[in-house]
Amino acid sequence: MISHELDIVIQGGTMITMDPDRRILRDGAIGIKDGKIVAIEACGDDIGSASQVINAHGSIVLPGIVDSHGHAGHSLTRGFGDGEHSGGWYAFANRLYFEFSDVWFWEAESRLAALERLRFGITTSVSMTGSFPRIDDAKYAIAASVGYRELGLRHIAAAGPPTELRETRRYVEHMPDGSQRVHEVDLDRALRVTEDLVQAYRDLDHPRVQFYVGPSQISPTDDPGDPFTRRQVNGVQDIVEKYNAGLHTHATAGQVGAAYAIRPDMLRPGVSMAHCSGVTSEEITIMAKTGVSAISGPLTHAYITMRFPLMEALDAGVNAVFATDGSAPDRSFDLIDQARIGVQLQRVHFNDASLIPAGKALAMITIDAAKALGMEDEVGSLEVGKRADVTLIDARQPHLAPEILAPLRVIGHASGQDVHTVIVDGQILMLNREIPGVDQDAIMDDAKAALDAAWSRAGFGDMEQLHPDTWFGLRYREI
Repeated sequence: MISHELDIVIQGGTMITMDPDRRILRDGAIGIKDGKIVAIEACGDDIGSASQVINAHGSIVLPGIVDSHGHAGHSLTRGFGDGEHSGGWYAFANRLYFEFSDVWFWEAESRLAALERLRFGITTSVSMTGSFPRIDDAKYAIAASVGYRELGLRHIAAAGPPTELRETRRYVEHMPDGSQRVHEVDLDRALRVTEDLVQAYRDLDHPRVQFYVGPSQISPTDDPGDPFTRRQVNGVQDIVEKYNAGLHTHATAGQVGAAYAIRPDMLRPGVSMAHCSGVTSEEITIMAKTGVSAISGPLTHAYITMRFPLMEALDAGVNAVFATDGSAPDRSFDLIDQARIGVQLQRVHFNDASLIPAGKALAMITIDAAKALGMEDEVGSLEVGKRADVTLIDARQPHLAPEILAPLRVIGHASGQDVHTVIVDGQILMLNREIPGVDQDAIMDDAKAALDAAWSRAGFGDMEQLHPDTWFGLRYREI
């Protein structure tokens, strides 16, 4: 028993620790003090008094869920261009992000995204600013973390050079007075703004929000001999090394090998690459050898168009995890639900129902996901000395009964809708589905108003009329 009073005690419930021994404590207790876990005990042991006691009987208690890859902006572009209709989602999203958004758009979207993630039990997350990063000015990537700072979540903002900048990329800045400025951004400017962002986030000095260098791809091409490819890879890695910054990016076939050929030190533990679609067996070997992590989005278009060999990567020893990739065009931030889908995709592909047991799938959205971000010493498991990030699921529901086999209940039957309480850094952000001090209706209304303003500038027309009736077709192209 701890002699001094604790800040919070979580009493009762089934606690899935995700510690190295993967202990499950039934009728457990967690003591929290000064933002850290200071005690965790089994069988109802008395760990001391606290100013607040959370009754977790009938709950499954998890480490805070880690969504290791996503995109800012997506909460305001979901649904558009579904099924590649009207030119596809990118036709809408990229123009909104790069030509018609303003700072308000990014701030309002960040509040909505943070609120959704919080309600789904996600305590740590990553967001690139836009589909390909918006990088004409640092203010957008700063605005894109406002909601996470306000709601108290742990978050990583990421931005860097977008998809290949051999030519300049056009961005339009919308001023508060209604005027606009056009910016043509080349690689040099993108690297300068990336460096500005590293410094700007360090100046913010926020305890839970930080910035990672986030180029759109680990390498812009699969050709390590290409001068432009070498210039971008070297430019990105120079910033990472200069500031000892984190690195978070995407990769597709050939890009891992190209980056490794140019700067082998670019690939290391704590560096994470989303999608990794079509990577070769040789690239999987590189990933396993260097300790770089791979992040798979089960519901992403990237996975539809080119499979990431997830099971092969896991077998080779790669730290491969699941993430949402954001909440557009056709998904949400419900990572619990998507982990189940990720497991099923592998089982269907190999016709093998034995693949990825529930405990491993749960690790892929907690401790392994924290490792992908270089944060496994801080979050991802319920252990003494770690930050007190905790997610509680209401297990007293028919679809989660009887209260046995907790890891299977989470991965096989639960969803983010079952989360009732969330703690980050020892601060209760949501208790019994109530979020104190947060006007959720105002967040949703402001987000819609910000979208309406950007949509009006774009002149896209009636939102509801852009999507066709989908009752009488088997394929979007037939409608």
